[in-house]
Amino acid sequence: QTTNALATSTGTMARLDAWERFALLSAAFCHDMDKMGVSEEFLSKAGDSTHGGYKDLVFRDPLQEKHHALRAFGIMADRDIRTLDGVSSAKYYQFRSSVSKIILATDMNRHSSYSARLQDPAVVEMDKQLAMEL
Repeated sequence: QTTNALATSTGTMARLDAWERFALLSAAFCHDMDKMGVSEEFLSKAGDSTHGGYKDLVFRDPLQEKHHALRAFGIMADRDIRTLDGVSSAKYYQFRSSVSKIILATDMNRHSSYSARLQDPAVVEMDKQLAMEL
């Protein structure tokens, strides 16, 4: 609801096509899917199974957000749900990429980077994916 309200009030929603709107709202719905309620640092130190035992490896993206995205697409692909059945491979990968980037953007460690990008409204106006991530 908040994502839709913000995207509508800023004009972002009007700039998006139907699949981009679906990606944005899907990411908003799934961004904390299967969240345990503790920090990334806590899970890493605890060696939580969400991390798949990879606590000693360095990943470019935060593991919790990756987990949320993977869980969301696991459910969408479930044979009983099949949310994306009949979608072309190209459209599926475009949708998956967009949703994943939006979910990864919810990591608070990226906050200052996104805040800095907001200083140039022309960039946000031109880049629809960035607008959805914000």
